[in-house]
Amino acid sequence: MGNFICLEGIDGSGKSTQIIALENLFKNKGFEVLKIREPGGTEISENVREILLNPAHKNKMNNITELLLYNAARAQLLHEVIKPALEKGVVVLADRFAYSTLAYQGYGRGLNIDMIKNLLNITCGDCFPNKTFILDLPVSLSRERQARDGARSGQDRIELEKNEFFERVAEGYRTIAKENPKNCILLNATIAQDDIFKLLVSHLDG
Repeated sequence: MGNFICLEGIDGSGKSTQIIALENLFKNKGFEVLKIREPGGTEISENVREILLNPAHKNKMNNITELLLYNAARAQLLHEVIKPALEKGVVVLADRFAYSTLAYQGYGRGLNIDMIKNLLNITCGDCFPNKTFILDLPVSLSRERQARDGARSGQDRIELEKNEFFERVAEGYRTIAKENPKNCILLNATIAQDDIFKLLVSHLDG
């Protein structure tokens, strides 16, 4: 089986940068690497992504609808892409996975945590990342970084949420890390990107 590694965190925490660095690391070691993002990664999942992130659906989409759509996209991605890749020994690097649902729909939206965990068990089964790195960033700094990236700032339905929502999400991620110490590692995302990467690598063999 291949290695399944996930990076989590609120927008602007540097997930994409670290995934590229990890991709280069594994490729230089001779591994085949597959990068994925959630929601998305298949034709069906990308169509679901468009529905989920469409700003026109702001204040219209029911929270349970949102929860189920994220997991529908995830189920398709697992079936069509992730599981076949892992069976071939490919290293899968994920920009978000199941913990995003706990953080955003559970802690952010206030949906029942146990209900979400049960749904994730149905969606993911035993296919879960070996390591999940949560890049912990203050919401104020997240907003600053997004503002500097004009192409991203305020473009989708989730990004349009208020700071209070993201504060709950960020705190939810911290709680998730505390509750899952064996496979989940919380990292300070305010330090230099090179230093974050060194920490990531130091934990890969742990």
